[in-house]
Amino acid sequence: MKFHGKDVTMKNSMAFTARPFLLRLVLALAIIFLCSVLSRAGGPKDVAGTAYFDSTMTGQPLVWAQGQISYFTDQGDLSPIVDNASANSLVANSFSQWTSVATAAVAAASGGQLAEDVNGSNVTRNADGTISMPTDIQSSAASTPVGVVYDYDGTVTDALLGSGAGDASQCFSNAAYGGDDNYGSAAIYQHALIVINGQCAQESSQLVEVEYRLVRVIGNVLGIGWSQLNLNVVTGTPPPTADDLAGFPVMHYTDPTGCVPITSCYPNPYQLAPDDVAALSRLYPVTAQNQANFPGKQVLASSTARIHGSVWFTDGVGNRTQPMQGVNVVARWINPATGLPSRRYAASAVSGFLFTGNAGNPVTGFDDALGNPLNTWGSTSASLEGFFDLGGLALPKGGSAQYQFSVEPIDRTWSVGVQPYGPYQVAPSGVFQPVVVTVNAGEDVEQDIVMTASAQPLPQWASSETWTRPALVPAAGDWMGSLGSYGDVGYFLLPAQANRSLSVAVTALDESGAASDAKLQPVIGMWAASDPQGTAPPASTPSPFNAVPAGMTRLDAVVATSTNFIVGIADLRGDGRPDYHYHAQVLYADSVSPARIGVNGGAIAIQGTGFSPGLTVTIGSVAATPLAVSAGQMIIAAPPQPDGPENITISNPTTGGSSTMTNALTYGAAATDNIVLLKGTNPSTRWARRPLTR
Repeated sequence: MKFHGKDVTMKNSMAFTARPFLLRLVLALAIIFLCSVLSRAGGPKDVAGTAYFDSTMTGQPLVWAQGQISYFTDQGDLSPIVDNASANSLVANSFSQWTSVATAAVAAASGGQLAEDVNGSNVTRNADGTISMPTDIQSSAASTPVGVVYDYDGTVTDALLGSGAGDASQCFSNAAYGGDDNYGSAAIYQHALIVINGQCAQESSQLVEVEYRLVRVIGNVLGIGWSQLNLNVVTGTPPPTADDLAGFPVMHYTDPTGCVPITSCYPNPYQLAPDDVAALSRLYPVTAQNQANFPGKQVLASSTARIHGSVWFTDGVGNRTQPMQGVNVVARWINPATGLPSRRYAASAVSGFLFTGNAGNPVTGFDDALGNPLNTWGSTSASLEGFFDLGGLALPKGGSAQYQFSVEPIDRTWSVGVQPYGPYQVAPSGVFQPVVVTVNAGEDVEQDIVMTASAQPLPQWASSETWTRPALVPAAGDWMGSLGSYGDVGYFLLPAQANRSLSVAVTALDESGAASDAKLQPVIGMWAASDPQGTAPPASTPSPFNAVPAGMTRLDAVVATSTNFIVGIADLRGDGRPDYHYHAQVLYADSVSPARIGVNGGAIAIQGTGFSPGLTVTIGSVAATPLAVSAGQMIIAAPPQPDGPENITISNPTTGGSSTMTNALTYGAAATDNIVLLKGTNPSTRWARRPLTR
């Protein structure tokens, strides 16, 4: 595939198609995308960024205006055993799990019915992949802000999520689903769609499971993100106690597939845990100003406590350097009777939850798969990069309490969707010993977390690695580096000739130097040095870790025009941290001398970048023997070959990369050679006949 005219060719690319911001719902995948991929942890699901929302809203969680939700239900029945009235009762009870939280200024009320029985006859998938549906459940239906569909036979689900998605066998995933699909620029939710699959409500024993799934969907619709707490409930290590189960949040990311029925894993599956209560209360706090609108509820600040702060990297002597995003911060109430941290009364929040999790980068671009700017979501304020908020902490004995304060990594199996880093979770760097913090009712305590022995950025081996002053790729084509600060990108200069291919391999490393996919997510781009900064790279890797070796991303490119090139190394998310280390390897064969040898072969010298022992060489399809190897030159014993030009390919068995010089070596006569008969100028020789002798 040709890129950018004529300079570079590569194998893989990703195209982004721009779409209007509020057109998400017409794509079936939009529902799944919005309710899972964008969810943030231990608090808000969505945080306003800079591309769409009012500038004054940047860094603010999205909520429903004034905490008031009006929902409209389907006219039809849910299933043969759940008629319309029973379905409406199910929905009301599910909303009440959230609206009954005493410290949350949120209320939900039925606004009546939708204008129709929503079913497979009026919700259909078109040939172009868009969805036709009644106007009162579309994202633009501001007069029916939350539409609740009773999908009696699963056909609506088939249309929205794909054929077969509505089948009874898919109830573990699709019993209830949906999400917010329209936002106002003032960081306000304006519409949401919820679908309940009637194929999953065929027996009364299934209704608890359906309500559990529905309560989780409503949590997302309210704006609550996924959380991680008491993971032993799903891992089984150690075996969970009753307190573990009571403290396990409803808004955990995923369930073990063996949890059928759901009560086999969670005795009270949709009963909110203190973590859920605290998250909702932070998002919709009852204040002295709005308490009158929520009679019987308690002012959050006077009935609970708050602990907030930031997580920090440190330098070699323990000074704070850069905020650390993506660390799960956990606060557990100390039971005064036992002196032990509680597994029931606990709350969690992920550092940097208000900060952007994926701002894009110069290699893969700054838009999501739907063409929307990635900076639509999350603040870019450095003050929020490591910030966490544990407001709404319960005081089980009233008055005051002690909380144990600790940190843990986000689990990459059970919490893959927890934001801001999901689905590419980043392991914390350094250690933090748990501390005990005393809080009183209404108190707000600042408690920073300073990670000792955290990673240090690797020394920069070149004086500059910027676009305007890129570092020259070393002759060895091999170096260690780091993207040590937020938004860091390394740029490197490589002169290359036409009719050559090359390979750039970047392996992400952890602090110990081992390959890792839990730190940097490397992507690689390649530009002509004359390209204006900010243009899309003619060649790039659309995603990290596209090569077989662990932690490696590799770009293979063919050079079409001789020029200087810039190679860029970036993090997929546009991130940068002191622990984002990498090992880069460039393999490029530039020239061969002599360029012509006899058909019997002979010694040749290949000049290039990144040569080392262990590389293999072929000339044409025949293996050649390296006689001597240095960083910039290989002496090769070229094997015999017939007349004509041959390619020379150098391969690295470790990275899988290679470099080919096309028709670079000619054996014997070339196709363009001519044999010319030359006439001489010597005088003619007299010939005399001699007599025969016997």
